[in-house]
Amino acid sequence: MKLSRRKFIGGTASVLATASGLQMGFAQAALPQGSRGKTLVYLFLRGGYDGLNMLIPRTGTHRTEYELKRPNIQVPVSGENAMHNLNGAFGLHGSASGMKALYDTGKLAAIHAVGMPAGLGSRSHFDSQEMYELGTPGDLATTTGWLARHMMTTPGLVEGAAIPALSTNSSSPTSLLGDKTAMTLDSVSGFHPNAGRYGDEYLDALAKIYGGDSSLDNAVKNSIDTINMLQEINVEVPDTYPDTSLADDLGLIAGMIKMNVGLQVAAVDFGGWDTHNGQGDNGGGYYAGRVETLSDAIKAFMDDLTSHGLDNDVVLIVQSEFGRRVRENGNRGTDHGTAHPMFVVGGKVQGGKVYGTFPGVADDDLFLNTDLKVTTDFRKVLGDIVVNFMGNPHVDVVFPGYTYSDSQSFSITGGAELFSNGFE
Repeated sequence: MKLSRRKFIGGTASVLATASGLQMGFAQAALPQGSRGKTLVYLFLRGGYDGLNMLIPRTGTHRTEYELKRPNIQVPVSGENAMHNLNGAFGLHGSASGMKALYDTGKLAAIHAVGMPAGLGSRSHFDSQEMYELGTPGDLATTTGWLARHMMTTPGLVEGAAIPALSTNSSSPTSLLGDKTAMTLDSVSGFHPNAGRYGDEYLDALAKIYGGDSSLDNAVKNSIDTINMLQEINVEVPDTYPDTSLADDLGLIAGMIKMNVGLQVAAVDFGGWDTHNGQGDNGGGYYAGRVETLSDAIKAFMDDLTSHGLDNDVVLIVQSEFGRRVRENGNRGTDHGTAHPMFVVGGKVQGGKVYGTFPGVADDDLFLNTDLKVTTDFRKVLGDIVVNFMGNPHVDVVFPGYTYSDSQSFSITGGAELFSNGFE
Protein backbone atom coordinates (compact mmCIF):
# COMPACT_ATOMS: atom_id res chain seq x y z
CA MET A 1 0.00 0.00 0.00
CA LYS A 2 1.53 3.30 -1.10
CA LEU A 3 0.95 6.21 1.26
CA SER A 4 1.95 9.83 0.84
CA ARG A 5 1.08 13.18 2.40
CA ARG A 6 -0.93 14.16 -0.65
CA LYS A 7 -2.95 10.98 -0.93
CA PHE A 8 -5.66 9.65 1.35
CA ILE A 9 -5.90 5.96 1.99
CA GLY A 10 -6.93 6.75 5.51
CA GLY A 11 -6.03 8.78 8.53
CA THR A 12 -6.01 7.72 12.16
CA ALA A 13 -9.69 6.86 12.39
CA SER A 14 -12.29 6.11 14.99
CA VAL A 15 -15.95 5.34 14.51
CA LEU A 16 -17.89 6.61 17.49
CA ALA A 17 -20.49 3.89 17.10
CA THR A 18 -17.96 1.29 18.18
CA ALA A 19 -18.41 2.33 21.79
CA SER A 20 -21.95 0.98 21.72
CA GLY A 21 -20.94 -2.33 20.15
CA LEU A 22 -23.21 -1.73 17.16
CA GLN A 23 -22.10 -3.38 13.93
CA MET A 24 -22.20 -0.66 11.31
CA GLY A 25 -21.38 -2.90 8.37
CA PHE A 26 -19.26 -0.35 6.54
CA ALA A 27 -17.63 -3.06 4.46
CA GLN A 28 -20.98 -3.78 2.84
CA ALA A 29 -22.08 -0.14 2.52
CA ALA A 30 -22.35 0.79 -1.13
CA LEU A 31 -21.50 4.33 -2.12
CA PRO A 32 -24.63 6.24 -3.11
CA GLN A 33 -25.20 6.44 -6.84
CA GLY A 34 -27.43 8.74 -8.84
CA SER A 35 -28.29 11.09 -5.97
CA ARG A 36 -26.10 13.57 -4.19
CA GLY A 37 -26.98 15.40 -1.01
CA LYS A 38 -25.75 18.71 0.33
CA THR A 39 -22.63 18.98 2.44
CA LEU A 40 -22.06 21.42 5.29
CA VAL A 41 -18.41 22.07 6.22
CA TYR A 42 -17.87 23.67 9.64
CA LEU A 43 -14.44 25.30 9.83
CA PHE A 44 -13.65 26.45 13.37
CA LEU A 45 -10.80 28.90 14.01
CA ARG A 46 -9.49 27.82 17.42
CA GLY A 47 -8.04 30.51 19.64
CA GLY A 48 -10.42 33.40 19.04
CA TYR A 49 -9.47 35.25 15.88
CA ASP A 50 -9.18 39.01 15.51
CA GLY A 51 -12.08 39.55 13.16
CA LEU A 52 -11.70 43.31 13.28
CA ASN A 53 -8.43 42.90 11.37
CA MET A 54 -10.08 40.52 8.92
CA LEU A 55 -13.20 42.53 8.03
CA ILE A 56 -11.98 46.09 8.52
CA PRO A 57 -13.57 49.57 8.52
CA ARG A 58 -12.23 51.58 5.58
CA THR A 59 -13.87 54.99 5.78
CA GLY A 60 -15.47 57.61 7.99
CA THR A 61 -15.63 57.72 11.76
CA HIS A 62 -15.40 53.93 12.04
CA ARG A 63 -12.02 54.07 10.33
CA THR A 64 -10.85 57.00 12.45
CA GLU A 65 -11.73 55.23 15.70
CA TYR A 66 -10.18 51.99 14.45
CA GLU A 67 -6.87 53.72 13.71
CA LEU A 68 -6.87 55.50 17.08
CA LYS A 69 -7.39 52.24 18.95
CA ARG A 70 -4.90 50.26 16.85
CA PRO A 71 -1.96 52.56 16.18
CA ASN A 72 0.45 49.69 15.38
CA ILE A 73 -1.53 46.66 14.25
CA GLN A 74 -4.04 48.44 12.03
CA VAL A 75 -4.42 47.12 8.49
CA PRO A 76 -3.76 49.98 6.04
CA VAL A 77 -6.19 51.19 3.40
CA SER A 78 -3.40 51.71 0.87
CA GLY A 79 0.27 51.00 0.36
CA GLU A 80 2.13 47.92 1.58
CA ASN A 81 -0.16 45.19 3.01
CA ALA A 82 -3.22 47.21 2.00
CA MET A 83 -6.63 45.66 2.55
CA HIS A 84 -8.87 44.52 -0.29
CA ASN A 85 -11.79 46.86 -0.86
CA LEU A 86 -15.06 44.97 -0.54
CA ASN A 87 -17.88 47.50 -0.66
CA GLY A 88 -16.27 50.84 0.09
CA ALA A 89 -17.14 50.75 3.77
CA PHE A 90 -15.26 47.56 4.62
CA GLY A 91 -12.15 45.82 3.45
CA LEU A 92 -10.75 42.32 3.70
CA HIS A 93 -7.24 41.69 5.04
CA GLY A 94 -4.65 42.03 2.31
CA SER A 95 -3.44 38.45 2.80
CA ALA A 96 -6.92 37.08 2.05
CA SER A 97 -6.61 37.28 -1.74
CA GLY A 98 -8.27 33.89 -2.25
CA MET A 99 -11.29 34.85 -0.18
CA LYS A 100 -11.50 38.19 -2.00
CA ALA A 101 -11.64 36.33 -5.32
CA LEU A 102 -14.53 34.22 -4.01
CA TYR A 103 -16.27 37.37 -2.79
CA ASP A 104 -15.91 38.93 -6.23
CA THR A 105 -17.50 35.90 -7.89
CA GLY A 106 -20.41 35.94 -5.45
CA LYS A 107 -19.43 32.77 -3.60
CA LEU A 108 -18.44 34.32 -0.27
CA ALA A 109 -20.58 36.33 2.13
CA ALA A 110 -19.34 38.09 5.26
CA ILE A 111 -21.52 38.69 8.33
CA HIS A 112 -20.11 41.22 10.79
CA ALA A 113 -20.48 41.40 14.56
CA VAL A 114 -21.72 37.84 15.14
CA GLY A 115 -21.75 36.22 18.55
CA MET A 116 -23.85 35.08 21.49
CA PRO A 117 -26.57 37.18 23.12
CA ALA A 118 -25.32 39.60 25.76
CA GLY A 119 -24.68 37.93 29.09
CA LEU A 120 -24.51 34.40 27.67
CA GLY A 121 -21.03 34.44 26.16
CA SER A 122 -17.66 33.82 27.75
CA ARG A 123 -14.07 34.99 27.31
CA SER A 124 -12.84 31.50 28.20
CA HIS A 125 -11.56 29.56 25.19
CA PHE A 126 -12.94 26.28 26.51
CA ASP A 127 -16.35 27.53 27.62
CA SER A 128 -16.97 29.62 24.53
CA GLN A 129 -15.92 26.89 22.12
CA GLU A 130 -18.16 24.43 23.92
CA MET A 131 -21.20 26.71 23.85
CA TYR A 132 -20.78 27.51 20.16
CA GLU A 133 -20.37 23.84 19.26
CA LEU A 134 -23.20 22.73 21.51
CA GLY A 135 -25.32 25.46 19.95
CA THR A 136 -26.60 26.53 23.38
CA PRO A 137 -25.30 29.92 24.58
CA GLY A 138 -24.97 30.09 28.35
CA ASP A 139 -25.48 26.33 28.72
CA LEU A 140 -22.57 23.91 29.02
CA ALA A 141 -24.73 20.99 30.21
CA THR A 142 -26.14 20.09 26.78
CA THR A 143 -25.29 16.49 25.92
CA THR A 144 -25.23 16.70 22.11
CA GLY A 145 -23.61 19.02 19.59
CA TRP A 146 -25.54 21.11 17.10
CA LEU A 147 -24.20 19.22 14.09
CA ALA A 148 -25.16 15.94 15.74
CA ARG A 149 -28.71 17.19 16.36
CA HIS A 150 -28.89 18.33 12.76
CA MET A 151 -27.91 14.85 11.63
CA MET A 152 -30.49 13.28 13.95
CA THR A 153 -33.33 15.42 12.60
CA THR A 154 -32.47 15.85 8.92
CA PRO A 155 -35.07 14.32 6.62
CA GLY A 156 -33.96 12.49 3.51
CA LEU A 157 -30.32 11.78 4.26
CA VAL A 158 -28.61 9.99 1.40
CA GLU A 159 -29.60 6.34 1.75
CA GLY A 160 -26.67 3.99 2.24
CA ALA A 161 -24.20 6.79 2.95
CA ALA A 162 -20.80 5.29 3.67
CA ILE A 163 -19.47 8.34 5.52
CA PRO A 164 -22.31 10.67 6.53
CA ALA A 165 -20.28 12.69 9.05
CA LEU A 166 -16.55 13.35 9.16
CA SER A 167 -14.12 15.20 11.40
CA THR A 168 -10.56 15.88 10.27
CA ASN A 169 -9.52 16.78 13.82
CA SER A 170 -7.43 14.63 16.15
CA SER A 171 -10.61 13.79 18.05
CA SER A 172 -14.31 14.25 17.40
CA PRO A 173 -15.36 17.85 18.13
CA THR A 174 -18.16 18.86 20.46
CA SER A 175 -20.30 19.91 17.49
CA LEU A 176 -20.60 16.19 16.56
CA LEU A 177 -21.10 14.99 20.13
CA GLY A 178 -23.82 12.33 20.09
CA ASP A 179 -23.58 11.45 16.40
CA LYS A 180 -22.64 7.77 16.38
CA THR A 181 -22.05 7.76 12.64
CA ALA A 182 -19.27 10.36 12.82
CA MET A 183 -15.82 9.28 11.65
CA THR A 184 -12.63 10.97 12.82
CA LEU A 185 -9.64 11.14 10.46
CA ASP A 186 -6.77 13.16 11.88
CA SER A 187 -4.11 12.41 9.30
CA VAL A 188 -3.80 11.78 5.59
CA SER A 189 -1.36 8.95 6.22
CA GLY A 190 -0.93 6.01 8.53
CA PHE A 191 -4.56 4.92 8.84
CA HIS A 192 -3.92 1.19 8.71
CA PRO A 193 -2.72 -0.33 12.03
CA ASN A 194 0.05 -2.00 10.02
CA ALA A 195 0.26 -0.36 6.61
CA GLY A 196 3.36 -2.19 5.56
CA ARG A 197 3.95 -5.41 3.68
CA TYR A 198 1.83 -7.62 5.93
CA GLY A 199 -1.14 -5.25 6.43
CA ASP A 200 -3.81 -7.68 5.24
CA GLU A 201 -2.41 -10.49 7.35
CA TYR A 202 -2.48 -8.20 10.35
CA LEU A 203 -6.17 -7.47 9.82
CA ASP A 204 -6.95 -11.17 9.36
CA ALA A 205 -5.26 -11.93 12.66
CA LEU A 206 -7.26 -9.22 14.44
CA ALA A 207 -10.49 -10.59 12.97
CA LYS A 208 -9.71 -14.07 14.32
CA ILE A 209 -8.71 -12.81 17.76
CA TYR A 210 -11.81 -10.64 18.11
CA GLY A 211 -14.34 -12.97 16.53
CA GLY A 212 -16.81 -13.08 19.42
CA ASP A 213 -19.90 -11.06 20.26
CA SER A 214 -18.65 -8.85 23.09
CA SER A 215 -18.63 -5.05 22.86
CA LEU A 216 -14.87 -5.13 22.35
CA ASP A 217 -15.16 -7.77 19.62
CA ASN A 218 -17.79 -5.73 17.81
CA ALA A 219 -15.73 -2.56 18.18
CA VAL A 220 -12.75 -4.24 16.51
CA LYS A 221 -15.00 -5.64 13.77
CA ASN A 222 -16.31 -2.14 13.13
CA SER A 223 -12.79 -0.81 12.86
CA ILE A 224 -11.81 -3.55 10.42
CA ASP A 225 -14.93 -2.85 8.36
CA THR A 226 -13.98 0.81 8.28
CA ILE A 227 -10.42 0.06 7.19
CA ASN A 228 -11.63 -2.21 4.39
CA MET A 229 -14.14 0.38 3.23
CA LEU A 230 -11.64 3.23 3.28
CA GLN A 231 -9.11 1.22 1.30
CA GLU A 232 -11.63 1.20 -1.54
CA ILE A 233 -11.84 5.00 -1.46
CA ASN A 234 -8.91 6.55 -3.27
CA VAL A 235 -8.95 10.30 -2.65
CA GLU A 236 -6.22 12.35 -4.24
CA VAL A 237 -5.47 15.83 -2.91
CA PRO A 238 -4.61 17.73 -6.11
CA ASP A 239 -1.37 19.66 -6.37
CA THR A 240 -3.45 22.80 -6.78
CA TYR A 241 -3.88 22.81 -2.99
CA PRO A 242 -1.27 24.63 -0.86
CA ASP A 243 1.14 22.49 1.13
CA THR A 244 -0.56 23.07 4.51
CA SER A 245 -2.40 20.86 6.95
CA LEU A 246 -5.59 22.91 6.57
CA ALA A 247 -5.46 22.55 2.80
CA ASP A 248 -4.95 18.80 3.21
CA ASP A 249 -8.01 18.61 5.46
CA LEU A 250 -10.18 20.52 3.01
CA GLY A 251 -8.74 18.53 0.09
CA LEU A 252 -9.70 15.32 1.87
CA ILE A 253 -13.25 16.58 2.35
CA ALA A 254 -13.48 17.69 -1.28
CA GLY A 255 -12.27 14.25 -2.34
CA MET A 256 -14.96 12.57 -0.24
CA ILE A 257 -17.59 14.81 -1.83
CA LYS A 258 -16.31 14.00 -5.32
CA MET A 259 -16.34 10.28 -4.48
CA ASN A 260 -20.00 10.64 -3.44
CA VAL A 261 -19.65 8.78 -0.14
CA GLY A 262 -22.82 10.44 1.19
CA LEU A 263 -20.99 13.06 3.25
CA GLN A 264 -23.51 15.37 4.96
CA VAL A 265 -21.41 17.28 7.47
CA ALA A 266 -17.69 17.75 8.05
CA ALA A 267 -15.89 19.51 10.89
CA VAL A 268 -12.43 21.06 10.51
CA ASP A 269 -10.20 22.87 13.00
CA PHE A 270 -7.62 25.54 12.26
CA GLY A 271 -5.84 26.89 15.34
CA GLY A 272 -3.21 29.48 16.21
CA TRP A 273 -5.44 32.55 16.53
CA ASP A 274 -4.76 33.49 20.17
CA THR A 275 -2.77 36.61 19.30
CA HIS A 276 -1.99 38.28 22.63
CA ASN A 277 1.54 39.15 21.56
CA GLY A 278 3.22 40.28 18.36
CA GLN A 279 0.15 40.00 16.16
CA GLY A 280 1.87 41.91 13.39
CA ASP A 281 2.23 45.60 12.60
CA ASN A 282 0.75 47.40 9.63
CA GLY A 283 -1.13 44.41 8.26
CA GLY A 284 1.86 42.06 8.24
CA GLY A 285 3.49 39.56 10.57
CA TYR A 286 2.12 36.45 12.23
CA TYR A 287 -1.57 37.20 11.83
CA ALA A 288 -1.15 37.87 8.13
CA GLY A 289 0.36 34.41 7.74
CA ARG A 290 -2.61 32.73 9.40
CA VAL A 291 -5.00 34.68 7.20
CA GLU A 292 -3.10 33.69 4.06
CA THR A 293 -3.12 30.01 5.02
CA LEU A 294 -6.85 30.15 5.71
CA SER A 295 -7.72 32.07 2.57
CA ASP A 296 -5.59 30.01 0.19
CA ALA A 297 -6.97 26.72 1.51
CA ILE A 298 -10.59 27.86 1.17
CA LYS A 299 -9.95 29.11 -2.38
CA ALA A 300 -8.32 25.82 -3.41
CA PHE A 301 -11.23 23.89 -1.90
CA MET A 302 -13.84 25.89 -3.79
CA ASP A 303 -11.87 25.83 -7.03
CA ASP A 304 -11.62 22.05 -6.76
CA LEU A 305 -15.36 21.63 -6.25
CA THR A 306 -16.21 24.16 -8.94
CA SER A 307 -14.05 22.33 -11.48
CA HIS A 308 -16.18 19.23 -10.85
CA GLY A 309 -19.51 21.08 -10.92
CA LEU A 310 -20.07 20.56 -7.18
CA ASP A 311 -19.77 24.07 -5.75
CA ASN A 312 -23.57 24.41 -5.50
CA ASP A 313 -23.75 21.31 -3.29
CA VAL A 314 -21.49 22.62 -0.53
CA VAL A 315 -21.53 25.39 2.06
CA LEU A 316 -18.47 26.13 4.17
CA ILE A 317 -18.83 28.11 7.40
CA VAL A 318 -15.95 29.96 9.08
CA GLN A 319 -16.41 30.69 12.79
CA SER A 320 -14.37 31.22 15.95
CA GLU A 321 -15.10 31.14 19.69
CA PHE A 322 -14.89 34.94 20.00
CA GLY A 323 -13.31 38.01 18.50
CA ARG A 324 -10.62 40.16 20.09
CA ARG A 325 -10.84 43.45 21.94
CA VAL A 326 -10.99 46.60 19.85
CA ARG A 327 -7.95 48.26 21.43
CA GLU A 328 -4.55 46.70 20.84
CA ASN A 329 -2.68 45.82 24.04
CA GLY A 330 0.80 46.83 25.20
CA ASN A 331 2.34 43.80 23.52
CA ARG A 332 1.03 44.78 20.09
CA GLY A 333 -1.54 42.05 20.22
CA THR A 334 -5.22 41.77 21.13
CA ASP A 335 -6.94 40.19 24.10
CA HIS A 336 -10.10 38.08 24.29
CA GLY A 337 -13.18 39.88 23.07
CA THR A 338 -16.74 39.17 21.98
CA ALA A 339 -18.21 39.67 18.49
CA HIS A 340 -16.45 38.54 15.31
CA PRO A 341 -17.24 38.18 11.60
CA MET A 342 -18.43 34.88 10.21
CA PHE A 343 -17.93 33.87 6.58
CA VAL A 344 -20.17 31.61 4.51
CA VAL A 345 -18.82 30.19 1.25
CA GLY A 346 -20.52 28.20 -1.50
CA GLY A 347 -21.96 28.27 -4.99
CA LYS A 348 -25.49 28.95 -3.74
CA VAL A 349 -24.49 31.67 -1.28
CA GLN A 350 -25.68 35.20 -2.02
CA GLY A 351 -22.12 36.35 -1.82
CA GLY A 352 -20.31 39.52 -2.76
CA LYS A 353 -21.99 41.25 0.19
CA VAL A 354 -21.24 42.24 3.78
CA TYR A 355 -24.22 41.39 5.98
CA GLY A 356 -25.08 42.34 9.51
CA THR A 357 -25.12 45.59 11.46
CA PHE A 358 -21.75 47.07 12.36
CA PRO A 359 -22.09 48.55 15.86
CA GLY A 360 -19.14 50.93 15.64
CA VAL A 361 -15.86 51.10 17.53
CA ALA A 362 -16.14 54.48 19.27
CA ASP A 363 -15.94 54.28 23.06
CA ASP A 364 -19.69 54.66 23.52
CA ASP A 365 -20.37 51.91 20.98
CA LEU A 366 -18.33 49.19 22.66
CA PHE A 367 -19.57 46.33 24.80
CA LEU A 368 -18.17 46.82 28.33
CA ASN A 369 -16.02 49.61 26.85
CA THR A 370 -13.73 46.98 25.31
CA ASP A 371 -15.40 44.78 22.70
CA LEU A 372 -17.26 44.93 19.43
CA LYS A 373 -20.94 44.50 20.30
CA VAL A 374 -22.86 41.47 19.06
CA THR A 375 -25.58 42.50 16.62
CA THR A 376 -26.31 39.10 15.02
CA ASP A 377 -26.92 35.89 16.97
CA PHE A 378 -24.68 33.17 15.51
CA ARG A 379 -27.68 30.83 15.48
CA LYS A 380 -29.33 33.06 12.89
CA VAL A 381 -26.47 32.41 10.47
CA LEU A 382 -26.35 28.70 11.20
CA GLY A 383 -30.14 28.47 11.22
CA ASP A 384 -30.27 29.92 7.70
CA ILE A 385 -27.89 27.23 6.53
CA VAL A 386 -29.66 24.39 8.34
CA VAL A 387 -33.11 25.39 7.04
CA ASN A 388 -32.51 26.99 3.67
CA PHE A 389 -29.52 25.06 2.39
CA MET A 390 -29.56 21.71 4.16
CA GLY A 391 -33.36 21.48 4.11
CA ASN A 392 -33.82 20.68 7.80
CA PRO A 393 -36.94 22.37 9.22
CA HIS A 394 -36.22 21.30 12.80
CA VAL A 395 -34.08 24.28 13.73
CA ASP A 396 -35.82 24.39 17.13
CA VAL A 397 -34.21 21.02 17.90
CA VAL A 398 -30.86 21.86 16.38
CA PHE A 399 -30.75 25.07 18.45
CA PRO A 400 -33.01 24.51 21.46
CA GLY A 401 -34.44 27.66 22.98
CA TYR A 402 -33.85 29.70 19.83
CA THR A 403 -36.72 31.04 17.76
CA TYR A 404 -35.86 31.09 14.08
CA SER A 405 -37.89 33.12 11.60
CA ASP A 406 -37.37 32.36 7.95
CA SER A 407 -39.20 35.55 7.01
CA GLN A 408 -36.39 37.51 8.69
CA SER A 409 -33.67 35.45 7.08
CA PHE A 410 -30.94 38.03 6.64
CA SER A 411 -33.15 40.75 5.22
CA ILE A 412 -30.36 43.17 6.04
CA THR A 413 -29.90 45.76 3.31
CA GLY A 414 -31.93 45.75 0.13
CA GLY A 415 -33.89 42.74 1.36
CA ALA A 416 -31.12 40.39 0.25
CA GLU A 417 -31.07 36.87 1.62
CA LEU A 418 -27.96 34.94 2.46
CA PHE A 419 -28.82 32.14 0.05
CA SER A 420 -30.29 32.26 -3.41
CA ASN A 421 -33.76 30.79 -3.71
CA GLY A 422 -34.52 27.22 -4.63
CA PHE A 423 -31.16 25.49 -4.28
CA GLU A 424 -31.76 23.47 -7.40
